[in-house]
Amino acid sequence: MSEQNGVVPKCPSCGGALKAFAARCELCGHELTGVGANRTVVELVNKFNEIESTLVAAGLQGSKLEKEVSARRARVIRDLPIPNAREDLLSLIHFILPKLQGVGKRDPNEEDWRVKFTEVMNLARNAYRGDVKTREELEALERSANLGFAETVKERTRRNPMLFLLVGGVAVLAVVGLISTQWQSWQEARCTAAYTPAAQAETARLESIVAIFDGKLQQKDYAAAQAELAQLRWQYQEACKAEAVAQETAAWETRRQALAARIEAAQAAEREQAAAEIAREKAAQQAELDQEKAREAEQQRAVAAQAEARRIARAEAELAQRARRGAETRQARD
Repeated sequence: MSEQNGVVPKCPSCGGALKAFAARCELCGHELTGVGANRTVVELVNKFNEIESTLVAAGLQGSKLEKEVSARRARVIRDLPIPNAREDLLSLIHFILPKLQGVGKRDPNEEDWRVKFTEVMNLARNAYRGDVKTREELEALERSANLGFAETVKERTRRNPMLFLLVGGVAVLAVVGLISTQWQSWQEARCTAAYTPAAQAETARLESIVAIFDGKLQQKDYAAAQAELAQLRWQYQEACKAEAVAQETAAWETRRQALAARIEAAQAAEREQAAAEIAREKAAQQAELDQEKAREAEQQRAVAAQAEARRIARAEAELAQRARRGAETRQARD
């Protein structure tokens, strides 16, 4: 007994070790009988029997019965839970394998069994990953299942020549498709090899135009900048790179519009600056005019004040003179 491999089955006749799926002892030829099926297989068979009994009781017969039985069995097979125990996995493989080997009447659910067989086989390989001998036996069983599938296809082709023609046609189409794909890949590689340097040269040309544009814009030579901008369009075309060309064309058009917006912004800023300068000049002129008016008003006030002072002085002198005359008159009377 090995802790890694579990219990090693032995022949009840000679005591020799048995393979995992052996039906006969290789040492003494003793046929093994009375091997009980595991619980998963028993439940599966019971479900199949129940399906058929239910449909027969419902009155289905003939091809309708076979079709419905096959459909319901397919669902059961797809939903069948896979056990984890090694022995259960081996029993399930042993149960499914004959249904894939094309022995006798073909199982109508062969394709469903094949999918489930692959799932069980994958789990079994993982469960016996440390058991080299059992894994070799599993691989042999898998080859047997694949051989059965090939024989099934061969038999179908013999019975139905149209299937052979269909398979052959599909193969021819696959080859033609492969050649076409390779040809397209070669053409695309060739196109890319030609497109890349040409696209780089076109990009360099446009970048040089942008550099000239920047210089003209800094010099505020807007007419020359506009002339450079008119040339800023992607011109290189390549039929096999239509999408890339469209992307480059759109990208450079977006950039051209952005540069045109820079011209408009610079011109607007210049107009605003000129307007501000004019406003400052007008304000200075108005201030100077206001100062001149203030000086004139001050002079006028000074002249008026002087005139008023002279008038007051004359009036005071006249009053003084009158007072003297009155005094003289009074003295004369006295």
